[in-house]
Amino acid sequence: MELPRLDKFKLITYQNIDIDERNVVTLLYQPLIGCKAFSLYLTLWSLIDRSRLKTPIYLHKKLYDILSLKPKAFSDARKKLEAIGLLVVYQNEEMFLYELKAPLTAEEFIKDGNLGAYLFTEIGKSNFDELVSLFRISNIEKDGFKNITTNFDEVFDSLPSPIETNDNYMSRSKSKISLNHNFDFELFFEGLSKNFVDHRKITSKVREKIERLSYIYGLDEITMQKAFMDSVKRDRSVDLDKLNHAARNWYQFEKKSLPTKGVKKEEITGVNTNNEIIEMCKNLKPVELLEALFGVKPATAELKIIDKLLDSELLSESLINFLFVYVIGYTEGQIPNYNFFEKIATDWARNKITSIDEAIKYNKARKEKIENKQFKGKNLLPKDIESDWLDDYIKSTR
Repeated sequence: MELPRLDKFKLITYQNIDIDERNVVTLLYQPLIGCKAFSLYLTLWSLIDRSRLKTPIYLHKKLYDILSLKPKAFSDARKKLEAIGLLVVYQNEEMFLYELKAPLTAEEFIKDGNLGAYLFTEIGKSNFDELVSLFRISNIEKDGFKNITTNFDEVFDSLPSPIETNDNYMSRSKSKISLNHNFDFELFFEGLSKNFVDHRKITSKVREKIERLSYIYGLDEITMQKAFMDSVKRDRSVDLDKLNHAARNWYQFEKKSLPTKGVKKEEITGVNTNNEIIEMCKNLKPVELLEALFGVKPATAELKIIDKLLDSELLSESLINFLFVYVIGYTEGQIPNYNFFEKIATDWARNKITSIDEAIKYNKARKEKIENKQFKGKNLLPKDIESDWLDDYIKSTR
């Protein structure tokens, strides 16, 4: 489709580039794509930086004027960016959608079988060696030197008391849910071909997601490889939403032919005290707890709730387990939607509930407060656990 008939375009990106990556584009990519494509790439990044909080529609004429390019020259420059992996182009009946991609690292570019070879051919051995040296990091020897760096308390006086404030700031909890789960990433990476997966795009966030999904669904490294490959996009990056879906699919597939792992039904029906069910909340995975409570594998919707609760990082794993016990008891064995769980989890998190004992005490105190005020209103959290609630629930499972 010709550009004059589709003059509108929008820009999107899911990443940003730093000064080192700009240097890679300038020194390594530019000799291959030329100055026009190089200028187009940086111009597109400049436009999207200014529109990070909105998605304006631009006209191609704006680019023609900024770059002093005619439509044919622009099209040629754009195709070079597409071919080399810096730009992905989509279109519908009204406009183009340009997705900007970050470049490879210098090491990845140089070692790439195609790009490194093309650059070597384009600029010659002497210039190639010179460029490579610019990105090479020398190991600075520290032998013979003594670390004399000043410590914090040697410069700054201690405060008599910490600053207290009741203000709420927009931030995410820094605490992380610690998983007692050993995932062998070396084994995981061995089965991933660099031709299909860009290892640079497997960030710490992606690693955490892989480890968490492996933990939730009980998938080993080999099965997680399969789930991961099912979620790789055409640009060799991973779609985390697809990874969630793929992990659930492999979980369902493997459970069809494998016996249910974890706790058996008899183990929970034999529980006689509150302490025992609380211990189960502390020691079981959420998936195992649901298998124990219902005697069957959790449904896909229930697995999604577990995944979202762990991702939210509002509660520890044991509290998530207790939240399920609490909700299941309140709803008489039903599992409501995620919003129901999130409302209670958020309330507990805001009140700094970090243990099951604290949750029980908080719920009882909250109930007494409501009863004392004789307040009856809508949209309240579910009724709180009574002193004998756990005992009643345990008896009902027998």
